[in-house]
Amino acid sequence: MKIWNFTVYREYLLEKLGADGSRTGLRKQLAAAIPVHTTFISQVLKGRAELSLEQAEAVNSFLEHTDDEGEYFILLLLKARSENVKLKARFDRKIKAMRDERLNIQARLDVQSEISLKDRERFYSSHIYGAVHVATGIATFKTVDALADATKTPRGRMRDIIDFLLRLGILKEADGELSPGPAHIHLSNESELILRHHTNWRMHAINNLQFLDRDDLHYSAALTLTREDAFRVKESILQNLKANVEIISKSKEEIAYVMNLDFYKMLG
Repeated sequence: MKIWNFTVYREYLLEKLGADGSRTGLRKQLAAAIPVHTTFISQVLKGRAELSLEQAEAVNSFLEHTDDEGEYFILLLLKARSENVKLKARFDRKIKAMRDERLNIQARLDVQSEISLKDRERFYSSHIYGAVHVATGIATFKTVDALADATKTPRGRMRDIIDFLLRLGILKEADGELSPGPAHIHLSNESELILRHHTNWRMHAINNLQFLDRDDLHYSAALTLTREDAFRVKESILQNLKANVEIISKSKEEIAYVMNLDFYKMLG
């Protein structure tokens, strides 16, 4: 259950760590991460002690909260630690505002009619956004945990990525499962972001070279030929690319591949 469903931080921790006597081992792990004795964790969960702000930030790291989740958790703690009625009410209002904004399903699921330049710049700041988008079409990559593990991305960071893509409508969520949404971002060759897009995936290819798989295909060469034959090679590549795109468009999602294609004049 997500933190936004809670207004008392210890109730949230009980849900995450398990009830007294549970054998998940998470209480011991959290105690080591803060670091405190496990007895103190039990006292906090029973309402006999409160976390400090520093300990709360350590909890944020341990539970891999996003920035928003971390801020919300600290607000819950500040409310719990407040003894002044007016101060407690102030934190209550802030908590309600964050919670209402987060739980406003209509606002979160509305697809933007036009994706802003700022959002497009964020999308093309890293290959990970495009990777997550296509990966959710595969049956085994429909949850935060599965995507985080597959891409070796911290869960808090992955939740931020998914929330961003959901807001844009690039992803959609139903019954706890993610899938590609109705919105798309397309770059023309004239777009200032096209260079970043090409760079992201070529950097990904470079990194992938250290994990060579016999099913992967990498070919690099510097070569010379006539201008006429260069034109013929380019036409051949484009025809094959068109045919491959047609195959891909009709293919069922089972595995994710990257395709980079370069054929350009070096000298002459």
